[in-house]
Amino acid sequence: MNQIHMSTIKNIYHLLLSALFVVVLASCSDEFLEEEPLGTPSSATLFADEEGAMRAINGAYSHLRSWDVLGFPYFAVKELPSDDADVGSTPGDGSFPRLELINTFQYDPTVGELNGYWVGSYRGINRANQVIFNVPDIDMDENLKSRLIAEARFLRALYYFDLVRVFGEVPIIDKVYTDPEDARVAVDKSPVDAVYEFIISDLNEAVQVLPMKSEYNPSDLGRATKGAAQSLLAKVHLFQQDYQSAYDHAQAVIQSGEYDLYPDYRALFFPEQENGIESIFEAQIIEREDRAISNEYTKWQGVRGSFGWGFNSPSEDLSNTYEEGDPRRTATIFYSGDTLEGADEPYILPLDQGAQPRANKKMMLPFDLHPAGYPDNSPTNYIFLRYADVLLIFAEAANELGKTSEALTHLNMVRARARGGNPDVLPDITETSQSELREIIWHERRVELAMEGHRFFDIIRQNEVVPGRATEIFHSNGKTSFDINKHATFPIPQAQIDISQGILKQDQNW
Repeated sequence: MNQIHMSTIKNIYHLLLSALFVVVLASCSDEFLEEEPLGTPSSATLFADEEGAMRAINGAYSHLRSWDVLGFPYFAVKELPSDDADVGSTPGDGSFPRLELINTFQYDPTVGELNGYWVGSYRGINRANQVIFNVPDIDMDENLKSRLIAEARFLRALYYFDLVRVFGEVPIIDKVYTDPEDARVAVDKSPVDAVYEFIISDLNEAVQVLPMKSEYNPSDLGRATKGAAQSLLAKVHLFQQDYQSAYDHAQAVIQSGEYDLYPDYRALFFPEQENGIESIFEAQIIEREDRAISNEYTKWQGVRGSFGWGFNSPSEDLSNTYEEGDPRRTATIFYSGDTLEGADEPYILPLDQGAQPRANKKMMLPFDLHPAGYPDNSPTNYIFLRYADVLLIFAEAANELGKTSEALTHLNMVRARARGGNPDVLPDITETSQSELREIIWHERRVELAMEGHRFFDIIRQNEVVPGRATEIFHSNGKTSFDINKHATFPIPQAQIDISQGILKQDQNW
């Protein structure tokens, strides 16, 4: 069996699949169809053998670290609208006013980051579709063939889970267009429930085929696993308030014995822990000399004026929400005047230029781990799913099902790791009231997963359980333009409506 090492996944960023230039809905555009890069392999060539199949799935993984997935569009739709983040940078930066519109819920369908996230997500879906629909016809090892298709299904589900949470109703693209004329016809939106059914179907099929993490060769760690598919299923069901299914899938991950909490919360985000004991799925990124291929996740968020652009700054409200002595505060937030591990002197953020006095520390490495050209060449991976998230999903589902003891046990596992052996902070939770424990678990999710792309989505889904919660949170943080009927999801990008020639209809609130 011809196995391609994970290093190949990391180094294949330049791979352009034969149909990459068909960006699904954007494929309706003549302009986009003219963007076919020279020298890309034809579909017949790429999917001629097992090696081509491996190149295709690796190309699907590589897209996870692209600009539209982890650059500005990432924190525009996942972080800035929440109470955890401010725009950061400085008001004099040309991007600041546009991102501030998102931060304050004053954006409209023309904001570029929305279109970027839409196009980036459908590019990723298209890459997954290429594998799902072309690999079955390749004469190759059948077990490997099934696994690659399952990996692609997981990736497709991951993109759709974000799309449905960001935009609500979105088109389901479940085919590969071989006829350019077919590719020019836009696909209409599907109801939210149908999108969720599609996601669950993909993940259920992936669970049946994907290996456990321990069954992969060490060189292949980072690929989608059975545990990753089960974890994502647990999260999908939590967002649907299907607590029994969320409980069952999270329990399966917990009982698998494949994962554990890494003892050092701060070091959890260092390169030596990538794909480690707590990691369930993350985007694979390596240090490289080619500055044209950079780490979009880290370079925009580092301390401005020192080693980054300073965007996506942790908010004062986030800083104030930690319990006294919680080590996660200083592991998550870098304050102006702090000294990074291994550095000789403190870093001062450009406060005189209007910068916020805080930066996202989770994507910042100790000074002695900084590669040349940091942060553009940072090897820091972005973690989509980790074990603490699963434990908190389980705790929340257990509480909603009346399994209070189980909820407390798994909630306190997360707090025990966070306290780092210090008995004077983060005492075990003993609350047994379902409503009070719910709030405690939600708070724990906030501080445990802060600045990792979860908070805004959590607030919106929690509002379905406790109506009015989202409005209270945002208005108390000065984001008084927030309207739950309008801002629970983002509008369909105007560019996509224009391209569809009327097939895509904007949400009625826009």
